[in-house]
Amino acid sequence: MENSRLWGRIIRHHRIAKSETVDIVDGDIEAAFVEICRRFDVQRPIQLPKHNREFENFGRTFYSRDHFTESVDFDRLEIELLLPEGEKKHGAARSPLSDA
Repeated sequence: MENSRLWGRIIRHHRIAKSETVDIVDGDIEAAFVEICRRFDVQRPIQLPKHNREFENFGRTFYSRDHFTESVDFDRLEIELLLPEGEKKHGAARSPLSDA
């Protein structure tokens, strides 16, 4: 996971309102996630098993307003793992397009 980054996006009315990327240092995805929340000035959302599964399987997940205990002024927070060119996300489903 060297040179990997975490990409966070604040989505408001189906548009990206804010976007931040954070380097993942020593494989610590949790610290990168906390840093994204700090940069967006939002509390850390409630982490459900659904979020863990989506992130493990697809390298991305999202948090809606319902996942925050305080009110937020956006529709969702999206988090995505960015890997260096050529690396694949663990557990990601195969795509027929990538096999062509």
